[in-house]
Amino acid sequence: MLAVTWMSILPASSSAAAETGPDRVYFPQTGHYLAYGFLNYWRAHGSIQIFGYPISEEMKDSATGLTVQYFERAVFEWHGDQSQVLLRRLGATAAQSINNSAFNPINAASDDSCNFYQETGHRLCNGFLAYWENNGGLSTFGFPLSEEFTENGFTVQYFERARFEWHPGDQDTPAQVMLGLLGSQAAKSAGINTAAIPQDSAVPTYSEGLWYNPNAAPEEVSSPPPGAPTGQAKWIEVDLTHQYLRAWEYNTKVFGQYISSGLSPNLTPTGTFHIFEKLRYDDMTNGKAGDADYYNLPDVPWVMYFYEGGYALHGTYWHHNFGNPMSHGCVNMTTDGAAWVYAWAPMGTTVWIHY
Repeated sequence: MLAVTWMSILPASSSAAAETGPDRVYFPQTGHYLAYGFLNYWRAHGSIQIFGYPISEEMKDSATGLTVQYFERAVFEWHGDQSQVLLRRLGATAAQSINNSAFNPINAASDDSCNFYQETGHRLCNGFLAYWENNGGLSTFGFPLSEEFTENGFTVQYFERARFEWHPGDQDTPAQVMLGLLGSQAAKSAGINTAAIPQDSAVPTYSEGLWYNPNAAPEEVSSPPPGAPTGQAKWIEVDLTHQYLRAWEYNTKVFGQYISSGLSPNLTPTGTFHIFEKLRYDDMTNGKAGDADYYNLPDVPWVMYFYEGGYALHGTYWHHNFGNPMSHGCVNMTTDGAAWVYAWAPMGTTVWIHY
């Protein structure tokens, strides 16, 4: 076995990125945006050091239907049913094409230098073990799928979601563990367009096959549909068929944006309602940890309750797949959009929800 015994940690700085807002960052290094839930996960779990820079915009994966984004060393997937970001198992996929005895399970035991994982039948030792433990461990990288071995001149080890590489360094560069560029390899294999986009092109999020621009003109609907409460000075329309919200003043539309309504079986109720409570922030929870429908979302912004049972219009920081049903019944809006409606709509404002 090749023993990696020392490592250094690279700084996880993104100071070169262009901060376009607290929820959106543009990286001139690769020419791509990173926003909202994916940005929060990237920042919280190691940023550049672990994942590298974004090399694509968000997109809908045609095979899985998930919103995904490619990075140099990872692929993020938004799992709306679990309200979380998961990393694609790039290490496991890459390992399938490698014929090396290092992937054969072994019989071993943990000792002072190594941990043995019975789940996959492999050890994790020395510097690789320290790096694994200090940078997210099982939740980030998964279990080891191989022993250490030599590949392309480097000592490497494969994990479910990553490939560790030992770079010995020289007189100018310290020795260090680095992650393989599996995200870049996956993007190339899948034919993903990684071309840079201009900053301020306002295409940070993906929605129903179209780049979603929160500053763009609303959907071109110039008059209310039949049955609308047009006698109201201010009223809100939620169009579930098109996953779109419009704010009206009598017959004049003053605001519109894509939303995410309830995903079956937790559908958003239809009918005519009224905003009865407004909260700048609210904690939203459901069920118990481990339950299939469990979620715990602190500090949800710009909350406007319109129906008993916890149904509200509100800002959304944990996903940005607007234009698709994603919620447990609430009307998910962008943070900026919810802030606008919150300031515009007084208590008692009519909310008309229809297909």
